[in-house]
Amino acid sequence: MDEKITDVLTILDREDSPSQREIAKQTGFSVGLVNSLIKKCAKKGLVKIERLNSRNIKYILTPEGIKEKTQKTIDYIKRSYHAISELQTKVEDLANKHISEGRDIYIIKEDDEIFSIVTDTLKIMGAEYEVINNIKDMNEIEGTPKVIFYWNPNIQDGLKSYLKENLFRI
Repeated sequence: MDEKITDVLTILDREDSPSQREIAKQTGFSVGLVNSLIKKCAKKGLVKIERLNSRNIKYILTPEGIKEKTQKTIDYIKRSYHAISELQTKVEDLANKHISEGRDIYIIKEDDEIFSIVTDTLKIMGAEYEVINNIKDMNEIEGTPKVIFYWNPNIQDGLKSYLKENLFRI
């Protein structure tokens, strides 16, 4: 619920007089949920509700609301940094283990942030690795023992059908 409140506070801070419908559209929440969140924010003193006329309402972020939004943003950044740091450590540990065992490292290509974190971590380590763009290309890989890094659980079955090597979901 806190993240949803943060999303609403962010929009109220960024936009000038957004309607509940506009907030709902930007967040993907229902209008009813937006209404409930705004009321909760008003009770907490994070938002001031000002009636402009019989049909229009203006939501004003209070200094307390700005402080809350800022703190929630900082907390989110800290959690994200911690998660990234844990992922980097896990990649380093797995890579060091498999390199010491003489295994080649392969990474299944995913166009996402995790792919960037994994490849950047391996580059910083100076570890050699190869990117596999298509699971079907796995049959063409021969030679030394290999380890395949992946993080998308939806591709696990596809990988198992192409090879019986060690798979390590990050």
